[in-house]
Amino acid sequence: MKFSALRWFVLVLVLGAASQPVSAALSPGDEWRLGKQVVAKVRPLGLTQSPALDAIGARLAKTMQRQDITWHFWVVEDMKEFNAFAAPGGFVFISRPYFEKLDTNEAAFVIGHEMAHIDLRHPENAMQRAQRANIGNLLLRVITNSPVVGAAADLGATAYVTHYSRVLEREADFASYRSAEKAGYNAAAAVTALSKLGKDHSLHPWIENVYGTHPLLSNREDQLSALGGKDLSAAPLPPPSPQHKLSAGLQPFDPPVPVAVRILAPTGKRWEGPWRKSYTKLIHNRLLPLGFKIAGDDLMYKPDIGDPVEAARSRQARYLLLVTVQHMSSRSDGQAKQSGQPVVAELDASARFLDVATGKEVWSAPLKGSVSGVDVLPIDPETLFPDTTVGAIAWRTAGDMAVGFAKHVGAKPEVPKPPDAKPPAEPKKG
Repeated sequence: MKFSALRWFVLVLVLGAASQPVSAALSPGDEWRLGKQVVAKVRPLGLTQSPALDAIGARLAKTMQRQDITWHFWVVEDMKEFNAFAAPGGFVFISRPYFEKLDTNEAAFVIGHEMAHIDLRHPENAMQRAQRANIGNLLLRVITNSPVVGAAADLGATAYVTHYSRVLEREADFASYRSAEKAGYNAAAAVTALSKLGKDHSLHPWIENVYGTHPLLSNREDQLSALGGKDLSAAPLPPPSPQHKLSAGLQPFDPPVPVAVRILAPTGKRWEGPWRKSYTKLIHNRLLPLGFKIAGDDLMYKPDIGDPVEAARSRQARYLLLVTVQHMSSRSDGQAKQSGQPVVAELDASARFLDVATGKEVWSAPLKGSVSGVDVLPIDPETLFPDTTVGAIAWRTAGDMAVGFAKHVGAKPEVPKPPDAKPPAEPKKG
């Protein structure tokens, strides 16, 4: 939601679209191609799927005017600020911190807001506006929070674009409110969703309030609260949505527990598959949020390092994780469609945790899956992106493994934070 329309401008301009005339409405094929370019730019931040997010999106999709869109919803794992945005063709993104902060009804408003941008064809209108302003380089500097803002003329051009963007944001707000109501959500939660967005201070206030693409948050909250006709200050909060946190609701180990990681072939030697480095890093990313510390890994060792237990012992690791990969693949399953490439992905692997002090196995788990899915972007021969079907299997099974072992060695559930205490009322005078 923050800087979403401005992100469209910048991504489109950077991709070279600003040099070409933009028609009043892009064809579905043009939208899809442009959206895929945005997905490719965001992809390195780690795009993962969430059943809870997909369920919200599916309900909202039925309320949209345009029924010709195949929607795709992703959580952006490495985006730290509270943010959500969308791209032409039906691609909707929300950052992990923001998604975990929202309950189901709030998330419905946020996701519906981004879907409304696409449903109302805001990107085409914004692209035309940005072309007329001819400020591609400046917008790139603004979105990256660069201190080099430019000349006064450039600032005037930015205001020209962002003022119009604020109009689009209001339209998306009200459209999302109506969509949430139609889909059976508590649309009044839009106010608390915006309040939580307002608590993120990752952007400089000058940029956010003067040249930000969104209206001032207080104005948006007031308007939406009036639309609902209710005072939400005393309303009970809806139950949280069933998000899958990277820490899975467990307290991270403190101090961290050192673990060495090795990825092996069935022969016992180092696995030399096409995604070896990427798979190793993916496993790291599932262990670290639980309070494990990587004490040596497959990327450091030579294939002929010798006894992996001795190697782990030399790195002062407490446990050694041995992942044996039998098979990992993704193959095309039919002709490409407008919504992506059908594929069949397979993973056949197993995990064993050894106590480094004794060399004995203390826990094991299968890492298996075979899924037919649709990949928007092509498979990368080196990077195992979680947005691909095979990457999603690897991400999910590695997460299940990390959580299972953490519980086995004593990880405790997170202690819920008590609600903010209200200050005591002042005694009445007289």
